[in-house]
Amino acid sequence: MLHEAEIEIPFIEPNQVLVKLKASAVNPVDYKIRSGFMQAQLPKNFPFTLGWEGAGVITSLGTEIKNYKIGDEVILMPNFLQGGTYAEYVAVNADEIIRKPADLEFENAATLPVAWSTAWTALVKDINIRPQQNILILGAGGAVGKMAVQIAKKYGLNVTGTATGEDIITLETFRIDEVIDYKSTDIASLKKKFDVVLDLVGGEFLKKAYALVKKGGSIISTTQFPDTEMLSKYSIHGKMTFTTMDKTAFDQLFIWLDKDEIQLKSPDIFELHQAKEALALVENRKIKNKIIFKF
Repeated sequence: MLHEAEIEIPFIEPNQVLVKLKASAVNPVDYKIRSGFMQAQLPKNFPFTLGWEGAGVITSLGTEIKNYKIGDEVILMPNFLQGGTYAEYVAVNADEIIRKPADLEFENAATLPVAWSTAWTALVKDINIRPQQNILILGAGGAVGKMAVQIAKKYGLNVTGTATGEDIITLETFRIDEVIDYKSTDIASLKKKFDVVLDLVGGEFLKKAYALVKKGGSIISTTQFPDTEMLSKYSIHGKMTFTTMDKTAFDQLFIWLDKDEIQLKSPDIFELHQAKEALALVENRKIKNKIIFKF
């Protein structure tokens, strides 16, 4: 049960900074953890402050912090054991923050850590995508999917993605090669084979995806571990990706943003006291844009 409460400003460890948040984001993992769905993977003792991405200003430094100063504007993604961005202040480890470009608004910056880091970790670090590969992105219309499409196109891949409704139009502005409307087309009917499948959906979509990968190709999921029997059956590789905050990834993102080569979709703005409503919208998939709490 999500409820609002007054809590103390977090204590920081020597390797942490205290950040006064200007914006933080709502993600599907929030309601999964709140409901206990991920208790086996990410055990929590409740009450617990949700939230795993945001942007704000450093107000206090741990004794071991040398590369940041009070007043620095940062983007952050606390690890999944800590969380804490559904609050005005959050304590975060030094390797989980990135300096925010001065011309990037806090609200837009707060949409980036999970989506960009997840897409980059999966495609660049885990799969090591290469030009001319054919990739299928399941869930291309979501926040991670939109980033993954743009990364794959920048790396010279031929990109197919699943989406529906207005997301199809958005993906076409990213110059995606093909969009499959998953409401009208069963991906199991596809004849094309792919070098890489990036699964952002799981469940039945992932079950159908194994047969779509070329022999020797790869399937990577952000939702669950690929089935080893299915990998063996189709002679393909598989992995579940675990998101990390990577400075190299953000250095590249900021270069592309500065050149207007990556598009950010404006978020929907909520107040923190609307957290219950915001999380319900995400859980019931009744949102078109990412939800940001503005402080």
